[in-house]
This record gives sequence, C-alpha cells and structure tokens, in this order.
Amino acid sequence: MGTADMVNLEKWLPLAEKYGLSVVLSFILLLFVGMVVRMIVRGDLVPRSMLERAEEDRDRLQAILDREREGFMNPLLDMVKHLKQDYTSKND
Repeated sequence: MGTADMVNLEKWLPLAEKYGLSVVLSFILLLFVGMVVRMIVRGDLVPRSMLERAEEDRDRLQAILDREREGFMNPLLDMVKHLKQDYTSKND
C-alpha cells in the first residue's frame, strides 16, 4: 500500500468506528453502483463497434419486417378499397 492509500484509509477508519463498518461499506457500494449506472446511461460500458453492429442488425431486421408487412398489407388494402367502392355504388 502506498502512502496515499494509507491516508485515505486513515480518513475512512474513524467513520467506520463511528457509524459501523456495514454502513460505510454500503455507502461505498452505493457510490460504485451509481457510477456503473451512470456509465451505462452514457454508453461508456458498451464498445462502439458492438453498438454499431447492433444498430445495423436492427436496421436490417426492420427492413425485412417492412417487406413482409407490405406483402401482407397490399391484398388487405385492395380488399378494403373494393369494399368501399361497392358500398358507395350501392348507396347511390
């Protein structure tokens, strides 16, 4: 341990004696979890290459879904258009 570590330890030990070791350790754990959550939100924990690959996969899959949806919806739209034409011609 270096002298800086010893100085930090000397600062933390009175708190541990005053409040109890579990409270001090839980506070340190809470700070650590907060830092990790902040890093996740900012995107520091995800490598850029993985993020770009995920975005490319999402775009590719969205294009596939759009093509499938278009193939499914065209006959349905044609049927609805014919229903509207038949309904309006009967009412005239």
